[in-house]
Amino acid sequence: MLSAPVLQDVEGLCAARLAPMQPGEWKTIQEKPPPVHSTEIRTSISPSSAVGLNTTSALANYATEADMVNLPKVLGASGGVVVALGAIMGFYGFPTLIKSQISSILALKPGSDIRKMWERFPEPIEFQIYLFNYTNPLEIQKGAKPVVEEIGPFFYDEYKSKHELKDREKDDTVLFKPKMMWHFNKERSLPLTGDELVTIPHVAILSEDSCGTNVPSSPYISSTSYLSLSEDSCGTNVSVLAPLLQAMVLTVEKEKPGMLSLVNKAIKALYRNPESVFMTAPARDLLFDGVVINCTLTDFAGKAICTQLKANAKDMERVSEDIFKFSFFGMQNGSLSSQFRVKRGIKNIADIGRVVEFNGQKKLSSWSGEKCNEISGTDGTIFPPFLTSEDNILAFSPETIAAVFERPTTYKGIKGYRYTATLGDMSSNPNEKCFCPTEDTCLKKGSFELSRCAGAPLVVTLPHMYETDEEYLRSVIGQHPEQRKHEIFMEFEPVTLDFETPKPETPDLSDI
Repeated sequence: MLSAPVLQDVEGLCAARLAPMQPGEWKTIQEKPPPVHSTEIRTSISPSSAVGLNTTSALANYATEADMVNLPKVLGASGGVVVALGAIMGFYGFPTLIKSQISSILALKPGSDIRKMWERFPEPIEFQIYLFNYTNPLEIQKGAKPVVEEIGPFFYDEYKSKHELKDREKDDTVLFKPKMMWHFNKERSLPLTGDELVTIPHVAILSEDSCGTNVPSSPYISSTSYLSLSEDSCGTNVSVLAPLLQAMVLTVEKEKPGMLSLVNKAIKALYRNPESVFMTAPARDLLFDGVVINCTLTDFAGKAICTQLKANAKDMERVSEDIFKFSFFGMQNGSLSSQFRVKRGIKNIADIGRVVEFNGQKKLSSWSGEKCNEISGTDGTIFPPFLTSEDNILAFSPETIAAVFERPTTYKGIKGYRYTATLGDMSSNPNEKCFCPTEDTCLKKGSFELSRCAGAPLVVTLPHMYETDEEYLRSVIGQHPEQRKHEIFMEFEPVTLDFETPKPETPDLSDI
């Protein structure tokens, strides 16, 4: 609130504004004493003069009141401009600044905290494996549908790290070899111990994969057999069909069919004249410890097979010159078998983690088309920030699993985006035709053939053949696909900086 003397000064100034002001008069006006109240003037001068002074005083009072009314409006308008500018800076300038800071923090700069965590995960990942046990092996050999039951999960602690790192400033990349190690978690696996006997198709004797895709039959196989392995790592699952020698058998049948009888004799000798195309072994042996393959054979057929086996034994553990062990994950445990070159994101954060070379090559050579041989996606351990619902997630792997935006989600109050993985449909999508095993044979929806990458017939589906073609699902009894259990999904906090803050209330200037 203004004091009385100040009000008087203001009145004097406003009165002075009524007459044109000449240069040098400002000081004179300031030096004039405060105006005398009109009632006091009327007592000492004539009425006519009083009227004139009253008029002047009224005009002065009117001008003073007008200025006092306009002053808050001017101040309010100025405040509104300041608020508007602040809002603009807050909603545009501040997020830009934050994005710049986040980009700097996330970039894989040597020595940074993010780089250290990227090089070596600080905590183990929970890795769960499920096996399918075949309950009717004899009936299957007579032509019946396989009946399977799921056994698991077997819990393993997975440790991820990167080794032999070499930075290259020129193209903002880093070279490394990934390493994964699994340790059996006895407490989490209870009541399972890993000693459970599991019956599966013999890893070396397989004539048809569980997706129902026919491959040429061989004389040592009386009918069909199936192998399906389900693994779960942090909520992700895949079904795997993994024979050991089928690729060799199929090659012989295609190129030298007259030698199939020789191969048949060798298989019998190699596996001690097996009576069944199925084998039973402890779960731990199938997964990591290994099933023994004996190559101490003296007959011609056995030696021929073992020679080929030794030449292609990269996925088997060599116990001695003639003794090998085969397992699904044993050779990957602690190995440094592959090499990646990825972008560090220092120059462009949108490139962070993007694979530019795999094993020294900028393109693959496994597939029939250039599009399918492209190397795209990140290394799967880091993804760029600032995602939108228009972005899809792609992690580079032999099966090129893509994650497609599904819907917004919330996790413990944090908003994010949910992505679900898909294996595509090479039978109907023209862009995926180059993934087909041959020009005339394409797997149906939800399955992916990896023979060219793995060196043996290998078909991947989601667990329990979730989202695969119904024909494949009907080929096995005991598959029960459920979205809640069997879809692969990832949830990302997109770091879009789309803040939801209440708008400041702008005062109505007409009310001031």
